[in-house]
Amino acid sequence: MTDHRRTVVLGYSGLHGSAELKRSYFPGLDEREARLFQGLDSAAALVVDGELVAAVQQERYSGIKFDHAFPADAMVSCLTMAGLDFTDVDAVAHNFDHSHVRVFAQGEEYARRRYQEILDPARQTELLHRFMPRLARHRVTPVAHHRAHALTAAIPSGFDEALVVVVDGMGELHAITVYSWRNGQLVRLAALDYRASLGLCYALFTMHLGYWPNSDEYKVMALAAMGDPARYRAVLADAVRCLPDGRLDVPLLRLNRTPWARETFATSRDWLTERACPQRRTGEELTQEHIDLASAAQERVEQALTHLLSYWVGRTGLRRVAFAGGVALNCVAIGKLAASGLVDAVYVQPAAGDEGTAVGAAFAVSGPAVSGVRYPTMTYLGPDVDEDGPPADQPYWSVPVAEGVAERVVARLLTEGRIVGWAQGRLEFGPRALGNRSILADPRDRGARDRVNAAVKFREEFRPLAPAVMAERADDWFVVPPGTNMRHMTVAVPVRPGMAERIAAVVHDDGTARVQAVHRADNPRFWRILDEFERLTGTPVLMNTSLNVKGQPTARAGAEAFRTFASSSLDVLVLGDRLYAKPEAVPAVERALTDAERRTVLGVRSV
Repeated sequence: MTDHRRTVVLGYSGLHGSAELKRSYFPGLDEREARLFQGLDSAAALVVDGELVAAVQQERYSGIKFDHAFPADAMVSCLTMAGLDFTDVDAVAHNFDHSHVRVFAQGEEYARRRYQEILDPARQTELLHRFMPRLARHRVTPVAHHRAHALTAAIPSGFDEALVVVVDGMGELHAITVYSWRNGQLVRLAALDYRASLGLCYALFTMHLGYWPNSDEYKVMALAAMGDPARYRAVLADAVRCLPDGRLDVPLLRLNRTPWARETFATSRDWLTERACPQRRTGEELTQEHIDLASAAQERVEQALTHLLSYWVGRTGLRRVAFAGGVALNCVAIGKLAASGLVDAVYVQPAAGDEGTAVGAAFAVSGPAVSGVRYPTMTYLGPDVDEDGPPADQPYWSVPVAEGVAERVVARLLTEGRIVGWAQGRLEFGPRALGNRSILADPRDRGARDRVNAAVKFREEFRPLAPAVMAERADDWFVVPPGTNMRHMTVAVPVRPGMAERIAAVVHDDGTARVQAVHRADNPRFWRILDEFERLTGTPVLMNTSLNVKGQPTARAGAEAFRTFASSSLDVLVLGDRLYAKPEAVPAVERALTDAERRTVLGVRSV
């Protein structure tokens, strides 16, 4: 008999100190300029015997969105969730390998300092020993950034063979990488450097339009639906060029000659002001010029991705595509590719940004056993909501609600126009709330979107909100391209004719919606809310957005979910096995309970 010794690999992402070094070297940066650095989205992930068992972003502990700090809290959390100790860890892997970049960092002083203090792989081992002394026996294994991205797309996709496409701002040297995935093996086919970076280009437009780069790109994508791309189409054709053999070139990025200009895109922004429209400062009026520029930028990115894919699908014959990288979260572009007829199937994993490369780094080191991992494992990977709870002296009306009762009560409350926080089970990994840390509302009332944006999320009124739909009904309500994985709210698709007016709150200005198809096997409790809501209304769709307010990460533990409830206009929060209600919502909760439920629940209510 042979004893089996499990293999435990801890992966992580982030470049500790990046923002601090940039600010110290370039004083006077505004908040948007300071956001232009590599290494955001620090996270940790744990792979045991090839199976992904835990993953969580550091921001969920620090409260700093897109936090780049060394993810010590996230590492501890992953081990705790798995019931393991530091002594069980066999290897630690990081999501960058800048060992081959040293030669490019010998010119300017800032480049030298950045390599020595941030990028040098040896620096990660120093940080590991400083922040995690109980792992001091380990040296960190560096993993090439795009390989880490690619593994998080290929492995969970479930495809036995596929084209794997990574499109982001910048890895070590590359901004776009194309791989073939066959029989569990990645083979790199092409790599384009920063001069082809669609991610940096989109970040530049985000900045020019008055938003935060590496953060607010989804606002530009939302604005694009309201504009006319023809106004600046010629400008974008000069800014982003499609070349033979699927190659891309972004001359707009090469205009910046000094370290300051390169770190702020100053010359590129001047070019846009001269050729298109004035730069919008944060808080300034949003003009039609700005909206049209957003529309032209979005259109050009879509054209560039189609150009890239057309070549490589034709050359390889691989018609299933798995995407990763920040640009893969451009759900509008992905939706158009999926519906184009160019490909047969599309997969975008839910943590396509740099947080996901913590998983990819662990996969790269853990070995070939990972070929058995399938997509549900990339969703509910964080700590349980019961990790922490509301204060003992919380002032709100509350009652215990058992599983089964809670889902029915929530569905009934939603039919009355109430907005409900739903915090259950393990936290989602990545930027999307997928039914465990969600704010839910009735999609039939367009006013519900305005209320959630203004009074709950405290954000711009033009921002669309996404629908969650029972997977069995998705094709009845949305035009879902065949082979497209809709589980993760990563693809925008058209709403079927005649259905848009029935779910007006979740339909964007261009007639599309960023859909989450909810499978009963993946999340039975969330599915049951949808099922009950359909029984009551005939609509198997709900508005679903993340349980947080503007500027805050999605709630991790019960205490954070409760703070979101208390500080916003949420009517009700169902947190674990307890329901909390604001005073004005109490009568609605009592009406939502049947006689049998009322006898069980209200007999033990607390005030």
